[in-house]
Amino acid sequence: MEACLAASWATARPFVSATPGDLEWWIAGATPGTDFGRLVHLWTDGPEVLAYGWLSPPGSLDWQQRAGLPLGVRAALVDATLAWASEAIKSIAQADGVAPPATLETWAMDADAELGELLAARGWVPAEEPHFSHFYRRLDSPIDDVPALPDGYRLRHVRLPQDAAARVEVHRAAFAPSRMTVEKYATLARMPRYAEEGDLVVEAPDGSLAAFTMVWWSPDAGVGEFEPVGTHPDHQRRGLGRAVNLAGLHRLRDLGAVDALVFSRTTNAASEALYRSVGFEAITHHRAWTRPLG
Repeated sequence: MEACLAASWATARPFVSATPGDLEWWIAGATPGTDFGRLVHLWTDGPEVLAYGWLSPPGSLDWQQRAGLPLGVRAALVDATLAWASEAIKSIAQADGVAPPATLETWAMDADAELGELLAARGWVPAEEPHFSHFYRRLDSPIDDVPALPDGYRLRHVRLPQDAAARVEVHRAAFAPSRMTVEKYATLARMPRYAEEGDLVVEAPDGSLAAFTMVWWSPDAGVGEFEPVGTHPDHQRRGLGRAVNLAGLHRLRDLGAVDALVFSRTTNAASEALYRSVGFEAITHHRAWTRPLG
């Protein structure tokens, strides 16, 4: 699946809906003991993954078709993925003893007009408002220096295992209500692409953690991603988020990344302003598409 995404970046950058690092973030964020066999399905050609579908019950589908495939092949993969998702959602609901959802939801970039046409022709309806902004920037243009932090604050990367509990605490505060746990974070830290040096934090004067960003570097795709980014509510409006994001951009460029992206909810004005302040540009949006399940 990571190779499918990396190949898509080589063909269609920067208009790709995820990075290899996203897959590891999603795995770590799942409930411990999750049976991925019933949530994820692959379509292959020999050893190559041409497409995958990843369900989030009760009724949401994340997916990817390898960029650059002929339209007829892509259309067949779209049909196969949607058929699988519809049946899998009903089977999962039955196994869990709950009613299946009334609709199935999936996602498409506004920039991917081909996928939009395929969905519309199959009776899918796009949401009026987009859900995520797709922020992107090249790393061969000037990156601002990391600004000085307020007195008593310092920027560093996490040190595990001693920082694990504090790192989870600041994440939960920034994204309350959050499902992040120490157990999930331990799973995250074992992912192949996770690096302590890319898990950047701002330490507050009292020793707690005040802000963070996790930088995922995917050398096979040549792209870096920020996921997640947050600031503790008690430490907002002090420039901490901007500082930690600029540090992440410098790290990516030092590693040899060509470009970087980050996704933001379109309704979150603060995060949209933050990413623009460090040189990102919203180049497209992602929106939900829905159709009655059946």
